[in-house]
Amino acid sequence: MKVFKGKIRAAIGSLMDHAGTASTNASSAAIPDRALLADIETAIERSTGSGGGGHDDRHVHEILFLVSNAPGAITFLSRRITARLEAARAPAAALRSLLLVHRLLRAGDRYFEQDLRSLWASRDLRVGAPRCSCSPLAAGVDYVNAGAAAATGACAFVHGYSAYLEERMQWVINQAGNLEPARPSPPPHHDGKLPHPPSSSHDADVETLLFKLAMCQRLLDLTIQLLPDNNTSACAAARSAFGIVLRESFKVYDAFMEGLDAMLLRSRSLDGLSKPLRLSANEIMRKASAQTPELKEFYHKCKRSNGSKSLDYPLVRVVTPAQASEMEMESVPIPEEDCQEKEVSDGSGGAPLVRKMETTISTVWVEFDDDDQQIAGDGDHSLKAVQPS
Repeated sequence: MKVFKGKIRAAIGSLMDHAGTASTNASSAAIPDRALLADIETAIERSTGSGGGGHDDRHVHEILFLVSNAPGAITFLSRRITARLEAARAPAAALRSLLLVHRLLRAGDRYFEQDLRSLWASRDLRVGAPRCSCSPLAAGVDYVNAGAAAATGACAFVHGYSAYLEERMQWVINQAGNLEPARPSPPPHHDGKLPHPPSSSHDADVETLLFKLAMCQRLLDLTIQLLPDNNTSACAAARSAFGIVLRESFKVYDAFMEGLDAMLLRSRSLDGLSKPLRLSANEIMRKASAQTPELKEFYHKCKRSNGSKSLDYPLVRVVTPAQASEMEMESVPIPEEDCQEKEVSDGSGGAPLVRKMETTISTVWVEFDDDDQQIAGDGDHSLKAVQPS
């Protein structure tokens, strides 16, 4: 107990020393008192320790309550979770820290979520690349007898979950309770100026739609790779983490199909888009033709597992390669067959000029005489121009 209190005092002292270095609004707030920070540290220990487990929502609500009493405490919270994650050597310990971050991200209000994402962007909160080791010396002699497969499967899940959270930090929960990707601000050019906005509102709308679809595909890819094996599913924290990821994937898939339907409705108007946007739309369709069958099989495997049968799975609509190719053909610009180029001389003896010959469709009707129906070499065919009635 004395050692634990010593760690708390050291962590609080570290926060005091580094309070002025944080780059977010949350971290620039007044430093909360030491007693409150000690309570937060204790709640983190209960949530991520081997006795408590990060799957208990009571600890999450306790942390949110404590942080809400002092906005600056969220910086301390982020740094302590990061320190526990980076100090973890067993996969289960690292997984409990990651799971706490995920639950806080979902349970906090929009201001807490925004502050937590800002601290992630400033690297005060780090969830990427856990340092857990799967070697027998680090994990214990039991792994020698049981084989390295169990440790390898657990570590693979931890690193996959870490990659998922890295991507998940770029999403927000909107007012309807659905996930949507947060559009990052475009980086300035090398001269410090902001990039030019899209040339038209139509291009801007399509660019936003394509960004949303690409983000959905990235998060769904990471979800598919997280399917636990028999060794991983024995861990309570892994089951909790995968359950959250699975339920989030339902909303992400719904958002993806809604956006895909909108893109297909606009496929006839892709000709007017810039070439990069057309290429992005085609790439999304090609990826969808490969990803949707994998997602359907992934959900089928999840349904067969014991813990995921009661969930309301979406009905996956498979995008075929033929549909992807069809949209690609629709977006190919139609050549101007009525336009020709002809070389003419300007009479000066110089290089010929290139003049574009265009076919003009007249609105004047032409009426033929009865004699014009017979083709004769010496016939004088007269045309009478009449105005349309």
